[in-house]
Amino acid sequence: MHHRYLKKYGISLLHVLAFVLWPCQSALVSANDLLRLQDPGLASYRAPVDVVWMDGVLFTANSKTGTISLIETSSLRCISEWQLSKSLSALERCGDHLLALDDSSHQLLVLKFLKDSAALKIVDRLSVPRYPVDLAVSADGTTVAVSSLWSRMLAVFRTMPDGKLTEQNRTPLPFAPRRLLFSDPSSLVVADNFGGQLCVVRVETGSVIGELALHGHNIRGLAINPKTASLMVTCQTLDSRTFTTYERIFWGVLMQNGLHSIPLRRLTEVGASNGQSVERDADSNGGSYGSSSDSQYAGTASASQQQYPLGTPSIGSGDPGAMVVTADDKTLLLISGTSQLAFRTASHLPFERLKTGQRPEAICLDDAHETAFVANRFDDSITVISLQGESPAVTATVSLGPTRTLTTAEQGEQVFYNAKVSLDGWFSCHSCHTDGHTNGLLADTFGDEDRGAPKKVISLLGTADAGPWSWNGSKQTLEEQVKTSLIISMQTQLPTEELPISSLSAFLRTLKPAPSHVESAEKECDTTQVEQANLLFREAGCIQCHGGSAWTSSEIWDVGIHDEMGESRFNPPSLSGVSQRAPYFHDGRAGTLRDVLQSGHHNSETPLTDEQTSLLEVLLNSL
Repeated sequence: MHHRYLKKYGISLLHVLAFVLWPCQSALVSANDLLRLQDPGLASYRAPVDVVWMDGVLFTANSKTGTISLIETSSLRCISEWQLSKSLSALERCGDHLLALDDSSHQLLVLKFLKDSAALKIVDRLSVPRYPVDLAVSADGTTVAVSSLWSRMLAVFRTMPDGKLTEQNRTPLPFAPRRLLFSDPSSLVVADNFGGQLCVVRVETGSVIGELALHGHNIRGLAINPKTASLMVTCQTLDSRTFTTYERIFWGVLMQNGLHSIPLRRLTEVGASNGQSVERDADSNGGSYGSSSDSQYAGTASASQQQYPLGTPSIGSGDPGAMVVTADDKTLLLISGTSQLAFRTASHLPFERLKTGQRPEAICLDDAHETAFVANRFDDSITVISLQGESPAVTATVSLGPTRTLTTAEQGEQVFYNAKVSLDGWFSCHSCHTDGHTNGLLADTFGDEDRGAPKKVISLLGTADAGPWSWNGSKQTLEEQVKTSLIISMQTQLPTEELPISSLSAFLRTLKPAPSHVESAEKECDTTQVEQANLLFREAGCIQCHGGSAWTSSEIWDVGIHDEMGESRFNPPSLSGVSQRAPYFHDGRAGTLRDVLQSGHHNSETPLTDEQTSLLEVLLNSL
């Protein structure tokens, strides 16, 4: 720990030693307990995913260690690190408190930084819907929102005078959410984690009052530009009608990366035109990723969107991410996949670029909007950017501490999110397989060894047990599939001997199946119904294709659905986590599990009754 800082705040070495020697299990502390100090000089792998400025100091939320780091901005040194949980997914400032999302225990933590003693303590701990991923605080500090990915929920809290929170409402959403943004104190914009949908939520009631559809997916940035009175959104757009050839990737035809601008009045119109909120069934599996066909809400923003392309031939912009807009109209936008920051000094000017650390994940401003801070997820660092000159400039890089030697799988994770592996940096593996899952769209990647028959992007969660690979089962090993994807789908320019096949395969083998809809919603299954459904599953012959612990088989089956090239024989995907993977079939023709069961393709001779269909739905939603 920095001794000057200890002296400054009157902390004794015995005080520090007491924290350091505190048993590890005390990391999961209760309210009003001081958090255990870590030594920031110890080698670790923190992976910061969020960064917050507060009263002249900087805090980061470290996802892999579950720690919070403190950077003194005057000296640009990381001087403290506190153990908070097993992992963290987001961090925000709320008045004179910090809010942290503990995604390992599904909790929202209210923290107080005691500046005089340089200590951090928990003052409140609240349960939130399972798998929380993002936080937002209203401009007036009265309201806090939490998005939860797999449970497809939004939770809203009100702040109390003592800094604690009280839950106001929970809202089921039509998609798996991530990014949140208050467009005003009474309205919240919620973005789809995988596809291109946005919801407008009335905060006081938790009602979804409107839905907007973007032509895109992987929404990773939301910001308000007060000068242009617009909502800005970063996302990617995959053209399912084209092929993964060198030319079509080079010219940015296959995957576009862009900044969308939607007038704020459009959000108001979407809410006002509907009047009454539209109730969503909490048990709904939601709509199809990347599609607005499931929308029950008023209107679509597509008619009034402006799209600004990021990237030109030979200069891709894979995985555009978080962004901020300053009071004087500077826009700072992370190009996460190429480890860069794009900036423009006014809304009408083109973007220029600066280099950051590996995989910039989050960005924040100081109160005066004179400095920006970027959290670099894959090299445990903060990039400091001055905004006081004619154009933004990198002035320093702050290390959060030494990084330990990475495992092969951890190296593979970094490759998975690295767009520079693809031709000219247009997209990463994550661009289609969002966070290892799927964007739900179709892609013609030649993975099935033909052209003109695009197939749905398969989820890679649980892929280690889902062999053989590709829709036609032509790849017998995961390594063979990875090699094909690198060379053909991504048109990588890496030499053959440098292809990261081993590390990528090792990372993919660590990915667990998505949690079931039932588990995510914290519901209990009717054991009698599940037993009956399992019996029906066997009697109906479903187990022939979907058997074993992975609920799949290594065979190729004629499923009665022809692709554009006339092929009807496919390898059955695993059913583990199937409730989170709408739409279904190789071409995404089935929007829900019920559509699959009633399609007739699986039981053409003896169609299922409505009762049998409902019973099998119970089983599939529990896997």
